[in-house]
Amino acid sequence: MKLQTNYPLIDTIRKAKRFYTPKTLAGKVLLFIPIMLIAMLIEGSVIAVRIMPSLTQWMDEQTQMQGNVPFQQVYEKVLNMTLEPTNMRIILYTTSLGTLAILFFCRQIEGRRFRTMGFKKEGAVKQYLIGMLSGFTIFSCIVLVSFLMGGLEWNGYQGGAIGAILIMLFGFLLQGMSEEVIFRGYCMTTILRHHNVYWAIAFNAFFFGIMHAFNNGFTLFALFNLMLYGVMASLYVLRTDNLWGVCALHGVWNFVQGNFYGLPVSGVDSGDKVFAMSLKGADILNGGAFGLEASVATTIVLLIAIAILLFVPLPFCVNGQKTTEETEQTP
Repeated sequence: MKLQTNYPLIDTIRKAKRFYTPKTLAGKVLLFIPIMLIAMLIEGSVIAVRIMPSLTQWMDEQTQMQGNVPFQQVYEKVLNMTLEPTNMRIILYTTSLGTLAILFFCRQIEGRRFRTMGFKKEGAVKQYLIGMLSGFTIFSCIVLVSFLMGGLEWNGYQGGAIGAILIMLFGFLLQGMSEEVIFRGYCMTTILRHHNVYWAIAFNAFFFGIMHAFNNGFTLFALFNLMLYGVMASLYVLRTDNLWGVCALHGVWNFVQGNFYGLPVSGVDSGDKVFAMSLKGADILNGGAFGLEASVATTIVLLIAIAILLFVPLPFCVNGQKTTEETEQTP
């Protein structure tokens, strides 16, 4: 097996005539951070408006009873409010606003075409469907590994409301797309404009992991696995020369985790589920409160997936060695 290094997306990015972005790596990172935060604020604006009256009333009551309200108590209250079923659906669907904000910035401010983000028309539907299948397969392998290691207990069919489950599926597809557009479609491709693929993958994977730092049950091991996912997702985009597939992969990964197998999604209970599984044994086997993404089963499966993407020719990927040596610019 040879290292698969044929990444046409890099050539698409570097040959683009209009793509205005800082040339230094530091400049790109310093620009990405506020853009990411603005996109996240836009995504959260709707739910903030929705819960603010109730939160304000609660804080007034708590202030009268105990004086100053500790930040941790306020944070837990906000978290509980956002995890209510209706609010969680709103959050999932409004992540599309973040996607639109990033698309607007890339097209209107950076002046780039959507192709340089990986949004290519050629084979888009096929890649999306393959991405959905890949997301289901990869996470099912994680569930199987954890189960065989004694980290999960099968609780059988739950038969959640089909309508609610489908609403969550479409919501997670939008949410998965939002994160992929921000981190792979924007962050990674912007760095690839002037710098090598290693920096592009490392930085987008790091920021992707850190973004989950406030989730319930977050640990350093969860951060490590989230960064591994970022590496895997980056390679998936580069190998398929397309962003559509990984958008579907990410969305289905989250849906299958929460609403199909009934496990926490990055520390969040996603409600109605088809099946149910409960955690047992050491947290290292099942991820504890954060969910399977913080388990050694995820580490094992992601490392295998990364190795496959690095070395194995796949029918839905761009395969073969480059015929000319790629010119890499370092920071």
